[in-house]
Amino acid sequence: LLFFLVAALVCLTTMTRLIDEERSQIGVFSALGFSKNRIISKYLIYAGTASILGSVIGIVIGIALFPTVIYSVWRLMYDLPDIKPYLPLRYAFVGTMSFTSLMLVVTYYVARRELKEQPSTLMRPKPPKNAREVFLEKITWLWKRLSFSSKITARNLIRYKSRFFMTVIGVAGCAGLLVAGFGI
Repeated sequence: LLFFLVAALVCLTTMTRLIDEERSQIGVFSALGFSKNRIISKYLIYAGTASILGSVIGIVIGIALFPTVIYSVWRLMYDLPDIKPYLPLRYAFVGTMSFTSLMLVVTYYVARRELKEQPSTLMRPKPPKNAREVFLEKITWLWKRLSFSSKITARNLIRYKSRFFMTVIGVAGCAGLLVAGFGI
């Protein structure tokens, strides 16, 4: 579940950036009379294809490579019987379909949000967010001691929620994997 969550956050960020970068193209399509569903379907097809293809490649490589490597390392330390490969098709199918569904929902949400604007607004570049004071700036003795890059990092983490959660979950996941690895 942790890997699914991290992958979903990464894909959410990726699809948001993709749609933001093609904002003017979406505006042109909308101005030319393409329906919203037709425009959204372009991104849904892209997300669905990438999700299914990535899942299939990941399952094949993951099931063929990781168990063999880990088991061969264990066999160096322990006397173990030969490995019996097992492909849990039901879990692979459920995982692929649930992740693909999640990606399609995220892509639909992001594209639908962009298409709420007028075509003329979409064709212009998106105005930057207004800079607001973050709560760390109110702690002046701490804020003055931070370097410029630390201040920028703090502002970005606080202003952009998806990046913040991706960072927190990514660090928590890595720490959890390290603890599990040392435990094994």
